[in-house]
Amino acid sequence: MNDLVLDDVKKYILSKLEKKTFSAIADQVPALIDDFLAYDIHFMKLTKVLDENDEQSDNEYDEDDAFEYIYDAYLSDHPQNDDEDMIVATLLNRYMELHAEYLELQA
Repeated sequence: MNDLVLDDVKKYILSKLEKKTFSAIADQVPALIDDFLAYDIHFMKLTKVLDENDEQSDNEYDEDDAFEYIYDAYLSDHPQNDDEDMIVATLLNRYMELHAEYLELQA
């Protein structure tokens, strides 16, 4: 995925998020979505869903494994945010849903 596509994905996700649900971390949400996208791309490369040219391959994207990988990467990179773990997990779940929705709209 190129930067233009990632920017479109981010804009789509941010426009669809329920503001009230994530009001406690509202100032962090754009950066968290950036992190989730970066972790997700890395996961897709590790699992060869994206090939060496960042093009989609024939490998299947496992949403459960992706969620676990992204969440673990977040926890590893943000150990100081223990009190926000549940809301971040909720945000990640919504990210996964909206990212899939975006991809379906593009198909």
